[in-house]
Amino acid sequence: MLSPILEKVTADESLTTGSGKKLDLVTVDIDQQTELAQEYKVRSIPMVVAFIDGKPVNQFVGSIPEPKVRDFIKGL
Repeated sequence: MLSPILEKVTADESLTTGSGKKLDLVTVDIDQQTELAQEYKVRSIPMVVAFIDGKPVNQFVGSIPEPKVRDFIKGL
């Protein structure tokens, strides 16, 4: 499952994005937030969208291992 990996990684205060920004993890129930799911074209879950300054900058779909999640974050 991806949720425990995301929770662990985002709790790591030493991990920042490539631009040095800290992280916030926000989850969305797409069954309750259908308009938001449509806006971001959610076709499959889990789907992770990274935002910087309120704008989506990168994303991935599916469960990936912790090292790949860390690489994704560092690449932001």
